[in-house]
Amino acid sequence: MKYTPNEIAKDKILYTIPIYQRLFEWNTENIVTLLEDLKKKFEHRDGKDDYYYIGMLTSTKNNELVDGQQRFTVMMLLGCVLQDYCEEWKNFLIVDNKLRLEFSSRPLDNKYLWSLVEHKGEENQSFENLKMRNGYERIRDFMQDMTNISKEDFASYIFHNLCFFISNLPEGYSPKDLNKYFERMNTTGKNLEQHEILKVKLLSNLDNDIDKYMLLWNKLADVDTLLIRKRKDENIAEIKRQALEADMNTIFSCDFINGLKEDVYDSTISIGNLEMSVSTPKNEREINKDSRCALSFPYLLLQVLYRQLSKKNDCRIDELSKKINYSVNDFFKPSSLLSIFEKFLPYSSSNINKDAIKEFMEMLVRARLALDICFIRPTEYGYTLDMNLDEDNSVLRKLLMFQSMLYVSSSNYTDYRWFNWLMDEIDRDGIPDAESLYTALKRNADEEFPLPSYEQLAYGGDNRYWFWRLDYYIWQHRKELFEKESPEVKNIVENYVFKRNRSIEHIAPQKPKSDSTMKWNNTEEDKTLRDSFGNLVMISQSLNSSLKNESYEVKAAHVKSYCNGSKSGSIESLKLLIVYRDYPDKWNREAITNHGKLMYEWLQKSKEE
Repeated sequence: MKYTPNEIAKDKILYTIPIYQRLFEWNTENIVTLLEDLKKKFEHRDGKDDYYYIGMLTSTKNNELVDGQQRFTVMMLLGCVLQDYCEEWKNFLIVDNKLRLEFSSRPLDNKYLWSLVEHKGEENQSFENLKMRNGYERIRDFMQDMTNISKEDFASYIFHNLCFFISNLPEGYSPKDLNKYFERMNTTGKNLEQHEILKVKLLSNLDNDIDKYMLLWNKLADVDTLLIRKRKDENIAEIKRQALEADMNTIFSCDFINGLKEDVYDSTISIGNLEMSVSTPKNEREINKDSRCALSFPYLLLQVLYRQLSKKNDCRIDELSKKINYSVNDFFKPSSLLSIFEKFLPYSSSNINKDAIKEFMEMLVRARLALDICFIRPTEYGYTLDMNLDEDNSVLRKLLMFQSMLYVSSSNYTDYRWFNWLMDEIDRDGIPDAESLYTALKRNADEEFPLPSYEQLAYGGDNRYWFWRLDYYIWQHRKELFEKESPEVKNIVENYVFKRNRSIEHIAPQKPKSDSTMKWNNTEEDKTLRDSFGNLVMISQSLNSSLKNESYEVKAAHVKSYCNGSKSGSIESLKLLIVYRDYPDKWNREAITNHGKLMYEWLQKSKEE
């Protein structure tokens, strides 16, 4: 909800700062910046929107501040000084002879804050909180040095117009949940602060709808928690389907999103309500709760804004950059989140469009749901995909592998491709069937990436997409390609996982560190063959470091260790596995030529299927 010190002073709620929260850290520069901004806002007030927003505070049901404790402490220090100019501040500072804000298990800090309230902070103290003292003195000096405006009016203005929002965590949060929330607040850094600021600036324009949109934003921002989770006696598949097709009024009025309505938590399944099952439990690798969203929240915000702009400008997504005269690399920068939104979806100028902000929020909800349900979610071991289908469904598995191939072959600056291909299908069909979505994604990928010539796939270009695409083809045709192989080899192919951070390496290097049967001549013909697609493989950077310039025999031994079970996990390249299968003993010029020709034919078939 939206608050000012005046609103807080009207009730008897006491707030506490938990012991696990860090001490007050604002320096005098932070204090002066806040005071100067308040003074500027005060001098230019027009009676329409005179609020000065300082952001979001988050509290538990017991009024413990798990986020925003620094800002609330600053308000207490402001009150300590400004009570001399505006007596209303006294009701903010003290409630029934108790401090409005207390520090759990920090009696000395509580005592020192009391001394500042009573103006005894400058007396001999056995303990001083130096940051509080410096902040208090800087506020006091600022007020004393201020001229040309009424200090009383300024103190009253801050009391009535210093605006913030308090978001209450759901009652279902356990101590473990609170600890995870706190860790997230303190480890995600600058990007989190940017989107928290954006939340307040953007949604404060929605008048009477602010509170419900704030709560919705909080749910959407927690991208690693599924928006819709299993609840007792409900058809979860139908809920997901309806949610993806719902407008904002329906989203707010129905119990689609967990925690968006307070009573949702009362109907979640507890351990005691779990029904017995004769089915074999999923192993740890298959537990969806450990998955995460394919996009971080700042990037998701930018993706949705980019899509909204393409619709506004009635252009294809790949044409938008020229249309808005803004490069893709400059647009997808979370560090510039506020300036990008102010330019393209204004929140503080005379060009504010409330309908556009609400449209953005509706698109954001649909995008979050789409990423939860219809796109892969990375896990520690690979990926999961929902689509309202059983995980053993063969079409679902094919879609999961193709999506993971698209995902790893994209970057923060090219994710907009698969994101918009996905959203085009969602906007048209809701939850599409897996085969239709696969067909659409493959069609778009084939149009976006025309197959280069064999010569263009040589060493030196960024052709990683085609190595991933080739591995997908090999996986897709694993049954016929590995029909005669051992169960161990079949299992390696079946459990292949696409991963990022891959680099292209020569199978037979120019100057091998170890003995090799393959020797290169210093000729243009040999240089061309050495750098050709047939003699290249894509592996992780760490494996590249350990195998760099190693002979074919050493690389073959590495693959063999997977085949005989001495190495576990996912093999790094199915192309390399094909090389080892077809040429177990010798890698020469003829083998490179024949292998390269076959792999290129497979790429052509992959485009034609």
